[in-house]
Amino acid sequence: MSHEVVVVGAGIVGAAVARELAVRGVRVCLVEGGEVAGGSTGLGEGNVLCSDKDAGPELALARAGLELYAELEARLGERAQIRRKGALIVHRSEATWAAEPARVARLRAAGVAGSLVSVGEVRSLEPALTGELWGGSWFPDDLQCAPRAIARALAAEAGEAGAEVLTGRRVEGVMVAGGHVHGVHTATGSLGADAVVLAAGAWSAALAASAGLVLPIEPRKGQLVRLAVAPSAPPMLLHKVVDGAYLGSVASAGAGLEVSTVIETTWAGDVLVGSSRERRGFDVDVDDGVSAAMLARAVGLAPCLDGLRVAGAWAGLRPWLPDGLPAIGPSRAAAGLWAATGHEGAGVALGPITGRLVAQAYCGETVAVDLEPFSPDRFA
Repeated sequence: MSHEVVVVGAGIVGAAVARELAVRGVRVCLVEGGEVAGGSTGLGEGNVLCSDKDAGPELALARAGLELYAELEARLGERAQIRRKGALIVHRSEATWAAEPARVARLRAAGVAGSLVSVGEVRSLEPALTGELWGGSWFPDDLQCAPRAIARALAAEAGEAGAEVLTGRRVEGVMVAGGHVHGVHTATGSLGADAVVLAAGAWSAALAASAGLVLPIEPRKGQLVRLAVAPSAPPMLLHKVVDGAYLGSVASAGAGLEVSTVIETTWAGDVLVGSSRERRGFDVDVDDGVSAAMLARAVGLAPCLDGLRVAGAWAGLRPWLPDGLPAIGPSRAAAGLWAATGHEGAGVALGPITGRLVAQAYCGETVAVDLEPFSPDRFA
């Protein structure tokens, strides 16, 4: 069977693309080498944030993405596990605090709800933060969700709208002839299509190259640690808490290890501790030294975490592009070639809006966000 569009990768981005195309009547096949949301989508914290951004194209995308989550919550209900807990960016160094007033002013000018807060106000919002601080900023609209459940719900909605969902079928390359996409090669045969959307996260570079597109995506490893909290205990943290140094870590183009502090309570009441970043290929082994460094920083900010039992640690791969922006939209490398990848650590926040933008552009609708800054061809 020939499809109109094959979407490669069934994480939250690919599932959103397939759903948005299918509900518009496009004949879609969503194909995934493992299971739906079996990769990076389900390994992160499930954050949908504007608080860690700055003025520019990604912020416009993030604002639209945050707004779309209200629609997802209305459609999916409790399955999405959306918690509108807000985010606190806290500053433990004078250097990061000095730059924060101007950044918050830029975010507010762009329409983000946020404000500077004093040390006393930080501790009032989040009593667990008894470590040394210079100040903070408060963003009430940021939220946390269950990305794996959302991705699977989006894939199910795609199927209900007529899409074919194929799992356990690894795509090995894009078929191109005469300058036009004709489908994809998989480990068990080909799938014909007039267009292909690459939504394979950190694994997208080789697929893009098979179609003549230079897309220098690299995997950026990150670790998380889960600390166990007694089921009957009150939440240890009320909001998402981010050390201001995290902003520089996200923006850094360095390949070496960077450790910063991100802590928050899970849906079940445990505490998640991050965050690390390093580019070392597709290695997902847990480094105990990195976990220890993250925990030490977290305890310095919230001493009440000291002594909690480590219930688990894992690593995932963020799809990183050198300019820090995702690749979204059609490519000139081959007619019918599209990208929806490279969201680094913001795939959950930007996945649903990316799916909508790709579908809007593919179907000739007015796109909600200008796609020019995200052109897949900008690295050619």
